[in-house]
Amino acid sequence: MMTEVMLVEGVTDIQLISYYLQNVYGWKYEKNNNLGIVPLDEHDHIESLSKGENQLVLCGVGGNGRFAHFVEQHRISSMIVERDITSLMVVTDRDEDSIGKVARRIRGSLEGITIQVGDWAENKITDSFGQEKCMNTYLLIIPAEKAGALENVIIDALKDIPEETALIEEVIQFIESLKAEIVPELVQTNKADKAKVGTFFSVRDPKNAMRSFGAFIAKIDWAKSESLKDLFLPFKSLGEEKECNTQA
Repeated sequence: MMTEVMLVEGVTDIQLISYYLQNVYGWKYEKNNNLGIVPLDEHDHIESLSKGENQLVLCGVGGNGRFAHFVEQHRISSMIVERDITSLMVVTDRDEDSIGKVARRIRGSLEGITIQVGDWAENKITDSFGQEKCMNTYLLIIPAEKAGALENVIIDALKDIPEETALIEEVIQFIESLKAEIVPELVQTNKADKAKVGTFFSVRDPKNAMRSFGAFIAKIDWAKSESLKDLFLPFKSLGEEKECNTQA
């Protein structure tokens, strides 16, 4: 049995990733997690998935700048030593920062843990009984090849899906047309992308336009998106044994 932890920015990230893992990689929703991680404030969002005897605990930390706060408040560093956690994956938006800057920020929030961008890294941990164990870590930055956030990833994924392409292209043109004078705030890329995603879902399913984002996520066949498949390929390793050599 393996227990793995994934730290992501917020609720939207968890909803998309959880739905994707369930529908593409066969994970199932689990009511509780065996690490006992629960929300400690209104920013935290915790969801658990299982595949066979393995469990994945998805932790929404409440925003890009709250990884260190979440790790400290939930004693993640101590939990890694004391509990049998086989892997830790961090998924974060790139926004306008360089990959190097994002990586340094995440490494700074994880005390004594080695983590690499786009690759699994082995960490030798000495537990509370003095025994050596191994934990794998992975840092996934989205999108990796350009500035942006999860909304940018969703837009690219929708373009990949034939039955969604025409509508998302029309929505993109509409939002672009508002930038000049009507809504100057949309000149900011992250705000324009949020507007595009929100408008797309509202128009595609107007009857449920006032419902939560999670309700919209479940109506799209994300498995048809090649860009999302490539981006989320590291998720394929979750729930599987990873190379971990504890020998000196």
